[in-house]
Amino acid sequence: MAELYHAPSSLLFFSCVAASFFFMSHAGNLSFAFPPTSNFMLETDAYFEGDKVIQLTKNLSRSVGWAAYNKSVPLWDNSSRALANFSTHFQFSIGTGNNNQSASGDGVAFFLAPLDLKLALNTSGGGLGLFNTTVSTESFNPVVAVEFDTHKNEWDPDDNHVGIDVNGILSQVTFSPERVGYTYSGLCDENLKNGKQWHAWVDYDGEAKRLQVFILCKPNSASVSKPSIPILSYPIDLRNNLPPNIKVGLSASTGNAIERHTVISWNFSCEYSWGISAAAFPNNTSGGQNPSIGNPAHEKSNSNPVKVILISVFCSVVALCFLIFLGWRWKFRESIRRSDEVEESDMELDEWFSQGPRRFSYPELSAATRNFSEDEKLGQGGFGCVYKGILPGTGEMVAVKRISQGSKQGRKEYVSEVTIISKLRHRNLVQLLGWCHQKGELLLVYEYLPKGSLDKYIFGEEEDTMDWDRRYSIACDIASALVYLHEEWDQRVIHRDVKASNVMLDSNFNAKLGDFGLARVVERDQVASHTTVVAGTLGYLAPECVITGKTSPEADVYSYGALTLEIACGRRPFDSTLLEHNCRLVEWVWDLYGQGNLSDAADGKLRGNSNSEEMNLLMLVGLLCSHPNPMSRPTMREVIKILKSEVELPYVPLDLPVAVYNNQPLRLDVTSSALQWSLVNEMLSSLNASVLSPSTASSGSVISSSTGLQYL
Repeated sequence: MAELYHAPSSLLFFSCVAASFFFMSHAGNLSFAFPPTSNFMLETDAYFEGDKVIQLTKNLSRSVGWAAYNKSVPLWDNSSRALANFSTHFQFSIGTGNNNQSASGDGVAFFLAPLDLKLALNTSGGGLGLFNTTVSTESFNPVVAVEFDTHKNEWDPDDNHVGIDVNGILSQVTFSPERVGYTYSGLCDENLKNGKQWHAWVDYDGEAKRLQVFILCKPNSASVSKPSIPILSYPIDLRNNLPPNIKVGLSASTGNAIERHTVISWNFSCEYSWGISAAAFPNNTSGGQNPSIGNPAHEKSNSNPVKVILISVFCSVVALCFLIFLGWRWKFRESIRRSDEVEESDMELDEWFSQGPRRFSYPELSAATRNFSEDEKLGQGGFGCVYKGILPGTGEMVAVKRISQGSKQGRKEYVSEVTIISKLRHRNLVQLLGWCHQKGELLLVYEYLPKGSLDKYIFGEEEDTMDWDRRYSIACDIASALVYLHEEWDQRVIHRDVKASNVMLDSNFNAKLGDFGLARVVERDQVASHTTVVAGTLGYLAPECVITGKTSPEADVYSYGALTLEIACGRRPFDSTLLEHNCRLVEWVWDLYGQGNLSDAADGKLRGNSNSEEMNLLMLVGLLCSHPNPMSRPTMREVIKILKSEVELPYVPLDLPVAVYNNQPLRLDVTSSALQWSLVNEMLSSLNASVLSPSTASSGSVISSSTGLQYL
């Protein structure tokens, strides 16, 4: 704030004068509505049915009609190039007049066009009264339109869609209610030609230069509210397509089939940030104009000099207060930004991320997930939730990961995911499609894998039990992914969170490893990475990570060992509900192996429907990978060769070996419950290491005790 108060007085004076001039300018609004009928001009087949509705077409084939506002509408200012904001809401119905909805055509369109545009010949049918499609589907007309199309022509995605057209009938973006299962509260049907009353809103933001469309079907309702999420959102600078003054209207047409297009109500409003004079509304003598625009009586009332001075002083004070508020708000946001700043600024993130996958907008992802509806949630974990989404316009299914707001660790996870996984390309890794950081949100967009995560098939209900062949194939898939991360990519990637809930399955049960929020990149010749952050999930976490604070590829091998034992035994790595000597999966399986009863550890839900040799091999590989001494574990390349029977299985000791570690000081900050501390203590005591007490862990790094997202 100090900087603001020390600003030159001339700057404040100029700002106040400019603000006063802005507030005193004749900026105003234009609005019109139907009814009454006096505001509108009808062309060709359109007619008023009483004073209540407009019929845009007749009950005939090849019928065309317009209903346009009978005065010009200023859209942008030729001198300042400023664009208006407008919003329109109209209520309409489309009926086929018969029981065969497949024989229908062609729909309704809201349009913006030059003043001299006339309803031309050969625009019936798919031309919607606006475009001549008999010559070419790319025939040009300087029109911007929102179409509600009920007939599938060769250029249409289907016979029930909404589209935005610019200078031609080929839509720039489309939305099909039936195709994506579009629903809002009160939606009666998903077909535009159901004969019921539909509400449509079309908004244009002149500053953001974005056109948005909303729809809702709510018959026999006296009042409706515009949905919060647009079905279409399209960036467009209307100055490049339309003149400063335009015609606004609704059009409709039929082809060979008959269809009724009824307008029940329509209102339109436009806001201007520049001076509007009466000349901007040619022949505007009634309706459609704000009384304060071009009204001599109103201008006369503003001619009192005392009133002008008082208004100027008031506006100057308001402007000064506004500037002070902006300065305070800027300082406040700057302090928040700096306190939350991690490894890179948002601008640096934008520059770096621009080299990776696609950048999505927040409205686009909000619409895809139905405003992050609970019904679309796929799973929830320590750093956020994952939602199923359907991208507007394309209908592509995706998984959207929403990082928890205010989580500094979650922000680090976001940066790590985008900067690492965006460069990785392997058939057994989940593909990152894009990212978004807007409106305080951190969002990641992944390919959608319909079968979900592995853990629901290993630990789910009896009917979800996965057969042995698929289990063994999944173990090989994840081993292949880790070989790529550890040895085949340009740099070495340590995943640090290999577990069943991070293994995703496609429609053919091919496995893909996801969730790189805890991953680390190290150079090829770097053996391990030292960190005070003990990250991972208990049960999968290698003991040396807790003791020494170092993470390495061998730690991923340990986690993979726990995963393979889960796959073979159908048990989690740690189960506190079991007796003490049975609760740790590695110890339990190793004890059975030492007694010569390894087959007793196999998942009972398989009921013998497995390959006993592969079952024993997978469990022995799991024990070998879970060796307490990191250097005694195989590499992932050796693991994949063992699983494919390309090399012999190394000797596995009959008794669980005891490891000795150099006990280096490592600060722990366990953020959840005493139960987690007991698990850490049990792990440490089982390794004959000294136990850290909670009192020594008041600050420092975090043990991630999250069970992880069900998706990624």
